[in-house]
Amino acid sequence: MTEILWLFMIYSLLGWGIEVVYHAVTLGVVVNRGFLNGPVCPVYGCGVICVLGVIKKAGESMGYSGNIETASPAVLFVVGITFATAIELIAGAALDKLFHARWWDYSREKFNFKGYICLKFSIIWGLIIAFVLRVIHHGIQNIVGLIPSGIGLIVLVIIYIVFVTDIILTTLAVLKLNKQLDALDELQKSILLISDGMSEVIGTGTIKTVEKLETGKELAKGEYEQKKQKLEELLAHLEKSIMYNKMFGIGRLLRAFPDMKHSKYQDIIDQIKNMIKEAVKNT
Repeated sequence: MTEILWLFMIYSLLGWGIEVVYHAVTLGVVVNRGFLNGPVCPVYGCGVICVLGVIKKAGESMGYSGNIETASPAVLFVVGITFATAIELIAGAALDKLFHARWWDYSREKFNFKGYICLKFSIIWGLIIAFVLRVIHHGIQNIVGLIPSGIGLIVLVIIYIVFVTDIILTTLAVLKLNKQLDALDELQKSILLISDGMSEVIGTGTIKTVEKLETGKELAKGEYEQKKQKLEELLAHLEKSIMYNKMFGIGRLLRAFPDMKHSKYQDIIDQIKNMIKEAVKNT
């Protein structure tokens, strides 16, 4: 179990490194690409651990050791592409369901399934897993074997405490964003209702009708201005929070996933992104 925990964390770290390098090369931007604040992408760790487990169990059931070093590269590729694709699909769908946001989107790629997975990246994951397990896994396993059990266990406990804390803080940050988006959406809707009501008062009836409704109109106008000001303050606060938290929380997530799609409030997300772009231009 200790070895599994070490391997999961090491491959999650390596996966994070691959993501950072890939986007630095393809987009020219260096950014923490993980969903979490720490330098880990758990999807990679899960993928490798699943492949290791399947190869071992398959080997035992067929009467051989299930050694990765003797496993066929084709077998590693097939098992790797299967589990990597399944994990990416489950993770994408779960994040979408829990947070109403799609953090990556393959909709523009050929042979994709609901934007969560696509053939191109599934093949890439399969090749990466096959290469890693055949070329570098033995060395990593030897390094893990050299870690003293007592000190290693203490370090492992500390690492996983930080890891779990990171999960909790990131989850709370995303939930907080969704609450802020809820508030912004409600304010925008109420402003629109007040604006429509004012237009109806101004544009209908006789002069007497307008005079009778003058007081109501003024009240509506006051409420409209008050809600509009509150909306602008909330937007400014959210923008400031994102701008001043580029390394953590929502600010980092929006930088790490610029193509993030929100299933409920994409218009507001786009509005915030545009505000941030304008603020960056002016600084």
